Amino acid sequence: MIKKYIILLFLAGCACAARAQTPAELRAMLPAVDGWTLSDKTEVFNRDNLFDRINGAADAFLICNFVEMTALDYFKDGSKSYVTLQLYRHATPADAFAIYSAERTPDMTFLDIGAEGYSAGGIVYFLSGCMYVKLSTSDESAGTAAMMEKVARALAAKIDAKAALPGMLKVFPAGDKQPRSEVYIVESFMGHKFLHSAYRATYAKDGKEYQLFIIDGKTRAGAGKMLADYLKFARQPETPAEGLVTVHDRFNGDIPVLWRGRYLFGLVNEGGAQVDAGALLARVAAAAGD
Repeated sequence: MIKKYIILLFLAGCACAARAQTPAELRAMLPAVDGWTLSDKTEVFNRDNLFDRINGAADAFLICNFVEMTALDYFKDGSKSYVTLQLYRHATPADAFAIYSAERTPDMTFLDIGAEGYSAGGIVYFLSGCMYVKLSTSDESAGTAAMMEKVARALAAKIDAKAALPGMLKVFPAGDKQPRSEVYIVESFMGHKFLHSAYRATYAKDGKEYQLFIIDGKTRAGAGKMLADYLKFARQPETPAEGLVTVHDRFNGDIPVLWRGRYLFGLVNEGGAQVDAGALLARVAAAAGD
């Protein structure tokens, strides 16, 4: 399954590069909506000036390999109401999922838009390919909410009609997994600069939470280097070898880690849930396949 995921991820990255829509192309994808007028103004922000638009929130986007953001507005005819669109393009679908998953919460109303979307008072956000798109308004009327969803659906289909969540999420066991708890951390996983490219999901057993993670080392040597750095940080003089090891992380507790090929599978259990870490990680690795 992992080999299939790697191929799909590579193809998705290539597709993003091929479909890196320009601001003008994105604007052309927006539908005409009765009673609303699309502004003539299009603003474009890159890594150098994103702070000018979203200030303190920009760092999180930059970490997730942000490339460019296009901003436009629809104005409701005969009123002061408007809907703002912010279209964030990232380097890969995984990077776009990273910031999307960091911002979503399970209590949102989720929508079948793009790979996934959700709505709340005055907002509709969705993920499609390399794009994380936000629609927002101060007008929380039912009519404006319907208009936003209509625009979101039309735009998502044109950005990437086959958009899907990262395939690696399917590796996580379904039992006890908390709804929509999966996230992707691009860098500094668990606060460590040497750990990166980590998928994580949260579980609960008997009221106690724990987390499973999968780290993509890109190559077998890359995974081994990360595990070696982790053991060095923990002051454990062990030579990394494929298999199961417990890393005594002074910040995050004892972390069982299973190294297999280019991947590290691990468990964080600060809540003390009663789980057989070795058996669980072996199960996750088996689900991932070769």
